[in-house]
Amino acid sequence: MLLSISMVSSASVLIKMSASDALVITFWRTLYGAIMMASIGAVKGDLSEFRGPVLRKNWMWLVLIGFILSLHFSTWFTSLKLTTIAASVMLVHTAPITTAILSTVILGESLRRRSWVGILIAVAGAIFLTWNSLVAEGSGAFLGNALALVSSVFLAIYFIGGRKYAKGLPNSVYTSVVYSSAALVTLVFCAVLGINILVLDPFEIAIFIALAIFPTVLGHSVNNHLLTLVPAYIVSAVVLGEPIGATILGYFVLGEQPPEMTLVAFAIILFGVMLVVSGMAQRDRNSVLSLDNTNGA
Repeated sequence: MLLSISMVSSASVLIKMSASDALVITFWRTLYGAIMMASIGAVKGDLSEFRGPVLRKNWMWLVLIGFILSLHFSTWFTSLKLTTIAASVMLVHTAPITTAILSTVILGESLRRRSWVGILIAVAGAIFLTWNSLVAEGSGAFLGNALALVSSVFLAIYFIGGRKYAKGLPNSVYTSVVYSSAALVTLVFCAVLGINILVLDPFEIAIFIALAIFPTVLGHSVNNHLLTLVPAYIVSAVVLGEPIGATILGYFVLGEQPPEMTLVAFAIILFGVMLVVSGMAQRDRNSVLSLDNTNGA
C-alpha cells in the first residue's frame, strides 16, 4: 500500500510538466501501461487466462471499466491543467464518498451516522473550495475543480468495478485488458475531436513512459490487486495519502504553493472523507461479528 501511495503521488506532477493535451496523455499512459502489464503477464505465464472462462464471461464488463478509466483520466488531467495540484487531487479523492452513496442507493447498504456526518463535512469543504476558487482564482480554476469532482465519480465506479470483476483473473490480465480498452476508447475520443495523438518530443515521450511505469504499473495496478483482497473503500482510503504526497511533490518539484484557503478546504475534505471511511469500516466489522454470532449459535 505504501508503494502504491508513493507511486500514484507522482502522477499529478508529471501531468503538470507535460505540454500535451489531456486526452493525448491519457492515450499514451494507458497504452504504455497495457503493453507493460501484458509483458509482465507473458513473463509470469498468465497469458493463457486470456482464453479462460472468467475473461470470456466478463470481458464486456472489463471493457466498460476501461471506458470509465478513460473518462476518469481525461477529466482529471484536464482539471490539473486548470487548477492547483492540491485542489484537484483532493477533490478527485472524494471518491469514497461517491462509493458510500452508490452503495446505499444501488446496493441498499446502510451507512452509519458517522459516515453521513463525514459526507456533509466533505461536501461542505468541496463547496467551499470550488466557490473560493471562483472568487479568488477565476472561472478556470472553478472549472478545474468541477472537473475533479466529476472525475471522482468515475474513480469510485472504477474501484467498485474492479472489486467485482478483477476476482478470478491474474492482475496482469485484468489490467492489460482494462488499460488497452481505455486506450482504445481515448483514441476514438481523439479521432472524433480531431486531436493528433502523434508525439515526437523526447521529453513528452519520457513523461508518458514515466506515467505508465510509476503511477500506472506500480500504482493503479497495485491498487487493482488490492481490490481482490480487501473492500473497495479500504483501497479508496489508502490512496487518500496521494493528495498529501502530490501536494508536497508539487511544492518541491514545481514550486506550486496552494493558497491558504485551499489548504483549509483540503483539511476539511480530508477529515470528512476519513469519517466516511471509518464509518464504513465499522459497519463491515459489525456485519462480520453478526455473522460470526449467527454461525456460533
